[in-house]
Amino acid sequence: MKPEKKHRLWTFQSVEAIEELEYNGILVSSWDRYPANDYFTAAYQWMAKQMAERDISCTHAPIWAWHSCTKYKSSPTLVNARGLLSDFDIESGIKTIEFECPADLVLLSDYGVWNYFLYDIFYCEKKEDRKEDVKIGIEEQAKLFEVSRKRFRKYDSIQACLPYLKLEWVNDIRDLNLKPNDFSYDENEVV
Repeated sequence: MKPEKKHRLWTFQSVEAIEELEYNGILVSSWDRYPANDYFTAAYQWMAKQMAERDISCTHAPIWAWHSCTKYKSSPTLVNARGLLSDFDIESGIKTIEFECPADLVLLSDYGVWNYFLYDIFYCEKKEDRKEDVKIGIEEQAKLFEVSRKRFRKYDSIQACLPYLKLEWVNDIRDLNLKPNDFSYDENEVV
């Protein structure tokens, strides 16, 4: 029997989310935490639809994680964490969860292309200009989901979306060495 293919991933989660994971044995992200008519919500819903189109059932909001940061299959560093997290997040308590999960539950995408999508496709200055059902062309989608090692360039990053996170997949939960309003951290320190 062929061994199950797995991905090693890292996610930043609040202390409350980690408590939920430890208590329930599973972490899911509720759509209730995302405001209606927000461009992030529309983008996350679009990504959940992409997961469904690839036979990854995602009835909750996706869990976001890292697959590769600046080197293929390399963990994020404090600079990656600081780029995503606000001082409020850091002060409230964020930890890194390192885990391995079945590859067939993960949709990988190019983080740089995703940010282009966020700001050039989903984001609109006026809420009334936001589209209910965003249509993204096949070529643009191909760029987003082309994440092979062969295509990976130095300083690229690959993000991962999955429908849930199980406690049994977790290898480690650790503190982030970051403090609010402090940018004197070691940018190369692995989280």
